Amino acid sequence: MEHSLAEEWRNVETKERLISCTMLITEPNRLVADVDDRMPVILRPGQFQAWLDGSMGVDDIKTPIAHDYLHRRRVGRRVNKLRRSQP
Repeated sequence: MEHSLAEEWRNVETKERLISCTMLITEPNRLVADVDDRMPVILRPGQFQAWLDGSMGVDDIKTPIAHDYLHRRRVGRRVNKLRRSQP
């Protein structure tokens, strides 16, 4: 997985195969700012190829996606409860 934000590797002690990854975070757009002070970078489908082929860099995607690209929906209070182990 050369030049990616994910990597597959083996723990040298246990030989366990591990996959790790990261998320790119940016400032929130207007919609998300009501509930959080940050948000993940979101690419539009037209940006996928440029990101994957390396012609688009992090500086090109750090601006938050437009607020009207997303929709907010109310969820139950059980969402994000650490004690909850069921879907």
